[in-house]
Amino acid sequence: MSFNLLDNPIMHCIGRIADFIVLNLLWVVCSIPIITIGASTTALYTVMLKVVKNEEGYIARGFLKAFKENFKQSTLLWFVFLSLGVICILDIFALRVMPHKAAGMLQIVFLIVEALLVCGAVYAFALQARFVNTVKNTLKNALILIFARLPYTVLIMVITIGPVIATFLTIRTILIGFTLWFFIGVSLTAWLNSILLRHIFQKLEEGQTQEE
Repeated sequence: MSFNLLDNPIMHCIGRIADFIVLNLLWVVCSIPIITIGASTTALYTVMLKVVKNEEGYIARGFLKAFKENFKQSTLLWFVFLSLGVICILDIFALRVMPHKAAGMLQIVFLIVEALLVCGAVYAFALQARFVNTVKNTLKNALILIFARLPYTVLIMVITIGPVIATFLTIRTILIGFTLWFFIGVSLTAWLNSILLRHIFQKLEEGQTQEE
């Protein structure tokens, strides 16, 4: 009777956790220059979209290959979302010192816009990871998906932003949170998002096939 440890569910789970840790550390290291966060995120989603379909090969090699191939366009996408995000944050802080009652409502509006930008970035980097397109069309498609797939957008918002907010609740959560984010938090978030994105992209691909 043959026995393969890799067929053991526990060993498979341990192996998957190890893959997530490797991907997370690769993302952190490759994002250190800050300007490379876009390329790192695209590379992460390139691998994760394969992971959720059980099509992944060599994790580290796949990440580094995607990082190199998507560097230029992903960096441009990153600069777009970073610029818009910074503008929103500056507007929120500017409104905090305004005594007018409308300032509070505008703060809420800008917070919602900021949250939608985060979701837009997730869509954009995942689209960059999955499809060959121009930066302009990737941004346009990301914007369309935000509203065309609103239930998914809300779930992505909860998955992506919820843990970040929870991290900053207390000093203890900050210490625990930063440790988790460093080792597995980013890759785990990308994996959960990729489960949703897989369904979205599958419907897009099926629609495209029917049109052809």
